Amino acid sequence: MMASWNAVVLAGDRGLSDPVANAANVAGKAVAKLQNITLIERVVTALNQSDSINKIVALGPSQQCLDKHTDVGALLDKYGVEILEPAKGPSASAMRGVLHNGSYPALVITCDLPLLNSSMIDEYCQQAIKVDADFVVGSIDYALINENISALKKTKYQFNGQAVCFANLFAVLNPQGLKAIEYWQDVEESRKKPIELIRKIDWLSILSYKLGRLSLSQVANKLSQKVGAKLVIENFSIPELAIDVDSAHDYEMLSNHLK
Repeated sequence: MMASWNAVVLAGDRGLSDPVANAANVAGKAVAKLQNITLIERVVTALNQSDSINKIVALGPSQQCLDKHTDVGALLDKYGVEILEPAKGPSASAMRGVLHNGSYPALVITCDLPLLNSSMIDEYCQQAIKVDADFVVGSIDYALINENISALKKTKYQFNGQAVCFANLFAVLNPQGLKAIEYWQDVEESRKKPIELIRKIDWLSILSYKLGRLSLSQVANKLSQKVGAKLVIENFSIPELAIDVDSAHDYEMLSNHLK
């Protein structure tokens, strides 16, 4: 397989308010360790070993964080990762990283997916590139995640009676897909609140969602109209794409899981 994707790793710091960094007693979430391996090292190693990935750019960690954790900077340098200053918020950082690379397809990925490996990344890229879309969002059946680690507290959405979570990987297949990232900036604060997020689409969608009649394809179609680009929500059977470290509870559960 020829490496054709450029990866954008979202690794910015939340400062003192980051519960994961606080739980790990480090300067930023990206450098929190699980079984003595930092979160960003796990993700960057998987990307580096992937047959699909050509170039890796990381938005973060901050220089202040890297100064305190010099081993992380050395590791990123070893893998040829270009480090950019993160923007304000994940979506703005994603936009900065994709525009900086300037080529497509682009894989946007968060730094806190500790169970991810290179074969999973390759499978994601192979499936996403076949989708007729400008921007691909991954959905994962909640049951698959629950089977892996039942103690995780995941934000889940109910569509037509099916509980799903969304992957922390996004495929920007062409420049038109950047419009989806622009829209992401508008809804970023609602990402953990399903009803508020659905409200951003329209009021009729809220009613359909509450009645259990809203489907993922309907959401994708409505979002495509709002965004001005073709957005597809593609189902993946890889639970690790959505198993992230977003709280002190997640950090504890995944620390135990990896023992």
